Amino acid sequence: MTVRSFSTRLNSFGIGLGKKYPDESWTTVKLIAEAAKVKGLTSLELNYPEHFVKNSVEEVKAALGSTKLNIKGIQLRWPAPKFSNGGFANDDQEIRRAAIDLVKGASEVARQFGTDHVLLWPAHDGYEYPMQMDYVASWNWFRDALIELADENPDLRYSIEYKPAEPRGRTLLNTTGAVLKMISDVNRKNVGVTLDFGHLLMAGENPAQSAALCLKDGNMFGLQLNDSHGAADDGLLVGSIHLPETIELAYYLIRENYTGTYYFDTDPVRENPIRECEMNIERMNHILDKAEKLAKFSPTGDALASSELLWELAVGTK
Repeated sequence: MTVRSFSTRLNSFGIGLGKKYPDESWTTVKLIAEAAKVKGLTSLELNYPEHFVKNSVEEVKAALGSTKLNIKGIQLRWPAPKFSNGGFANDDQEIRRAAIDLVKGASEVARQFGTDHVLLWPAHDGYEYPMQMDYVASWNWFRDALIELADENPDLRYSIEYKPAEPRGRTLLNTTGAVLKMISDVNRKNVGVTLDFGHLLMAGENPAQSAALCLKDGNMFGLQLNDSHGAADDGLLVGSIHLPETIELAYYLIRENYTGTYYFDTDPVRENPIRECEMNIERMNHILDKAEKLAKFSPTGDALASSELLWELAVGTK
């Protein structure tokens, strides 16, 4: 039986009742206690520095020690207002240096939790207006920051989670192709990409195609699963809107030997977060099981045959 690692967005357990983010009453320790109630959840990823403001590393470790959960990655969050105009690609050299130092701090925390994965979402490295950003200079600053981090920390893996927009009007790394170009320019084996299903839809991209291209050269370090209507980062249940696309994604994950964690980046704003997470795990297990049945199938260009196959897997007419 295939052993799968399932992780989720820790902040999801402090929302609901119309809230998208935990209020001040929530601590990291309390959020971990809620996450531990989820059947089938194996791991978590922590935000740095956000999840270490109210609780120390030692306190978080102690909280995890009373659960069966481990830490699979550390995700960067860029405190405002300091990084509101960018981190690695900021016009201010001192802020660019501060962004690199922040990631170095996250790198040390990753080691303390026994994980080698540091995830970079360059949320504020972008622009709104023509002539606002120097695309070449910004690209080079971003590239050089990654090279410095990768060379100083060869025991760690750094992955870029791209998003085409939000909170910026447009981002520097706004497509799968742009991220793969950045990875090529950096040219370090410990720099890769984390794909987010909803972000791919926002960019008008096909999640399965992006995953296939990233996996074929070993560049895909992580995966964030959810669903959306496409225009915004809705963070809905896995497979709730784009089920055929999710099955196709699972097919390529299996075919191209993805071995990473299945991380659920969803926002149960009005749903019970524990049950919502359990449904994500149940659905993804079911989808992966179905995708394994496609292992010997090779797309041939026959649209009707492929559509019939996906329909059978999704609906089960036979």
